[in-house]
This record gives sequence, C-alpha cells and structure tokens, in this order.
Amino acid sequence: MENRISESTDQADELRKLVNDVEEGEQDQQTNQEQEEQQEQVTLQGLPGEDEEDDVDILDLPPRGNVHNKSKSPMKLKISRASTRLLAVIAILLLLFGTAFYFWGEALWSTIVNM
Repeated sequence: MENRISESTDQADELRKLVNDVEEGEQDQQTNQEQEEQQEQVTLQGLPGEDEEDDVDILDLPPRGNVHNKSKSPMKLKISRASTRLLAVIAILLLLFGTAFYFWGEALWSTIVNM
C-alpha cells in the first residue's frame, strides 16, 4: 500500500515540475516576443545615418500585371539572303545526285569510284 502512495506522490511531483517548466517557457516566450517587437520597431524607424536613397518606395512601383504582361512571342530565325542561296544550291545538288543515282545507279557509282 505504501508503495502505491509513494508512486502517486512521485507522479504528482513530476507533473508539478512539468507544469512549472511549461509556465517558465511561456514567460520566456513572452519576453522573447517583446524583445523581437522592440527590434522590429528599431528596424522600422531606421538606424541613424542611414541613406534614404537606398530605400525603394513601394508605392511608386508598377503593378505586377504590367510588369509580367509582356507577350512572349516564339523565337524568330533570321536567315540572310546569302544563307538562303547556299541552302537552295545544296538542296538542288542533292536532288540532282539523288535522281542521277536513281536512273544510273551502279554505272554512276563505279564512275565516281574510278575517278
């Protein structure tokens, strides 16, 4: 019987300690919050000697929709006239060699190899 009574008092003591720890933690949090609020007030007021030129006025900025509303067009490939002519000549030569090989086949190939 005494064993149960001593266990219950031990549990009660442990619970009291936990409650005290929680209360102390809440008090620490309140003091921490007060300190943070004071620091925020100091930063909002600004430090002495700070340049005001570096500050950005939020009210003078354009709306987000205007900044990001630029139309995104697909990439355009610009080809000069000389490049166009070169590509046309290469295409014509490929067509000529293709048709020549189709009609003359082995004879043309043997002629090219023997050159």
